Amino acid sequence: MNTVAAAPGLVTVGETMAVFIREPGQSLDRYRLTAAGAESNVAIGAAQLGVPARWLSCLGDDDLGHFVHDFVERHGPTTTVEWDDVLPTGSCVKEVKPHQSRMRYYRSTSAARRLDRLDLASLRGVAHLHLTGITPALSSENAELVDGLLRDRGDVGSTSFDINYRAQLWPDAEAAARALLPLARLADVVLVGDDEARCLLGTDEPEEIAAALLRRPDQELVLKRGGGAASLLVRGRDAITEPALEVEVVDLTGAGDAFAAGFLVGRLWGWSARGRLRLGHRLASRVVGVAGDVASGLTRADVAEVAHETGEIVPKMMGALQR
Repeated sequence: MNTVAAAPGLVTVGETMAVFIREPGQSLDRYRLTAAGAESNVAIGAAQLGVPARWLSCLGDDDLGHFVHDFVERHGPTTTVEWDDVLPTGSCVKEVKPHQSRMRYYRSTSAARRLDRLDLASLRGVAHLHLTGITPALSSENAELVDGLLRDRGDVGSTSFDINYRAQLWPDAEAAARALLPLARLADVVLVGDDEARCLLGTDEPEEIAAALLRRPDQELVLKRGGGAASLLVRGRDAITEPALEVEVVDLTGAGDAFAAGFLVGRLWGWSARGRLRLGHRLASRVVGVAGDVASGLTRADVAEVAHETGEIVPKMMGALQR
């Protein structure tokens, strides 16, 4: 377990798996080992932008678990890991395709099904806690953990919940909706894709989604439209929409997490809605260009360009990044 004295700006809690990737054109016996998980992806994206970030999880005390741990730390976040000498690290086999990569999961007995065993002391005083709908899908214990963290956040500054509906993790869409929608309504920031909204709410109309999910005037809804625009909605205000960047797509996996990281970091920096959305799109545009969930981060010049477009200030913490 690795800890730091200062509280990080952003903390995430969730499973990260060892991922075996077969890229287009590769023979059946050629796979590349990497790691991926929605929550660690967001932590990595935040760290790439200079925000101190931490990822909390449970891993099997096995070779794949130690690989995942080292992978996450190598990309910037600090980690708090509960090692399990009985349950294994989850894994996934991925066949990369431009518009819909094929994923095969091996996580039904993974150590991350028991995230309720984590030491949550490292959440004290953090500026922002990010959670996703993947975690409660893994077990009832995880569902109770997420519910508790969103209901009683203690001295955590703010929370976000990315619905992240994964059909293969639920008996059906109705069961997912019963579990995920109440959790989303507890968060300060809710992120959802229009495809997820159609499955869980029966609509992709922004105003109807906002009415179903937002319960307080200070809540924010981020509606993502895949490779298209993203909108920020707040009760009583006009929606603000920003188009995605037009880039060559290698693999869409992880793009939503990168977008979330950029948006949330912009929020921590005090950026405007347009600045946050554009920063999210800029980070996501990097990820869709690689066959994996993590790409090279933005340079200070990249961030400065976005800031100039919307009149934002680039924080001093960006100073250590590549110019």
